[in-house]
Amino acid sequence: MPCHLHTEITRLSFNTSDGDKCRSPSDITLTRCEGFCTTYDGLRVRPISGQTSPTLQLTAFHDSDCGCCAGVGKWVQEPVYCERAGMTTVELYKYSECGCVNCESTEPVTVNAMERPPALGMPLLPGMPPLPRR
Repeated sequence: MPCHLHTEITRLSFNTSDGDKCRSPSDITLTRCEGFCTTYDGLRVRPISGQTSPTLQLTAFHDSDCGCCAGVGKWVQEPVYCERAGMTTVELYKYSECGCVNCESTEPVTVNAMERPPALGMPLLPGMPPLPRR
């Protein structure tokens, strides 16, 4: 499945590093980015420019792209009850949108089919629809 925002409604339950058992008092919405992004590595061939000879000379060059599923969102606080610590809060990262990014980049980008993001200068995921806006 292509990179997308996944949500899950569940009751949070975990143990702290010192062994305290904690849980959320009610169901909360957890989010994550999951799915695949196009990755390729290959060789492309093109004619050498300015040729006048009827025999076509070609030049080969390396071409690659690494796409990673990533997202943007914000930190939110959720209440939890711990057996020893009592009522407290934890911070969770809530993703609002997900998409494919260049693996060398940390900034998510919106990519339309065959668009070349100016910051990256290479095609990223031909055929990917734009990220949803909320």
